[in-house]
Amino acid sequence: MLRRMIILLLCSLFVLSLSACGSKEAKDNIESKTSTTDTSVQKNVGNNSENTEQKPEVKNNVDYKVTKLSASKSDNKIKYNIKYPEISGLSDEGKQKEINAILKNEALKVLSYYMDALGSVELNVDYNITLKSPYILSVQYTGSGFASNAAHPNSLFYTTNINMNTGNRLRLKDVINIDKNFANKFLEGGFKPLHSEHSDVLKQHTVEEIQEGFMNADSLDNIGTAQQSDTFMYFTNDSLGISISTGHALGDHAEFETKYQNIKDYIKRDNEIWKYFM
Repeated sequence: MLRRMIILLLCSLFVLSLSACGSKEAKDNIESKTSTTDTSVQKNVGNNSENTEQKPEVKNNVDYKVTKLSASKSDNKIKYNIKYPEISGLSDEGKQKEINAILKNEALKVLSYYMDALGSVELNVDYNITLKSPYILSVQYTGSGFASNAAHPNSLFYTTNINMNTGNRLRLKDVINIDKNFANKFLEGGFKPLHSEHSDVLKQHTVEEIQEGFMNADSLDNIGTAQQSDTFMYFTNDSLGISISTGHALGDHAEFETKYQNIKDYIKRDNEIWKYFM
């Protein structure tokens, strides 16, 4: 009888020991899974924060559309056809309207150059979009203008750059710290000519001339006056372009480009557009 009781007691202790071990293993598994999940969540949160720092906040629809429009007129005094872009599809319709007004007005400012021309005038302008992104729209206008009393037609080049987050027009002085060092970099080969015939164009300019041109760049407000600016910038996926005036024999304008990384020491880092490129 005593022997049977001892055996029963030992069996009970064995069962209790197994139950305790199983409970501890289950608890350990639960803690392990919880720890893994927490780590994963923290990792994802960290990645999201990192992406936010790299890119500016996009406040517009990414897939906005661009439509080609034109303004034209034909009479005995002047004949012109100027093509310009119009955007659609932004979530902010008020901002979309403001951007479209800028695009049209800037495209048509070239007409001011010929308003007082003697004789008849013929003007044709088309555009090319060098960058269309959620952050920047960069439009490059090219064409020709001819006044009947002039010796030759003018080869035209100008640009319009829009910050798509703010709806504002961008000028070179808004995105670059323009000083003598930057002007020197431009003159000394930091920017490469798009066409080989323009390789020696920069030899005709001084640092002071280039710096002043950069400060007044990207404006047609004074076209046709002594304060007229013939310097314009544009953006591409990987480069900043700058156009300056040159002699008629060389095409009236010359374009130079450099990779964004090459000018990182001169960018205005408080301007959000550089988060897109850098």
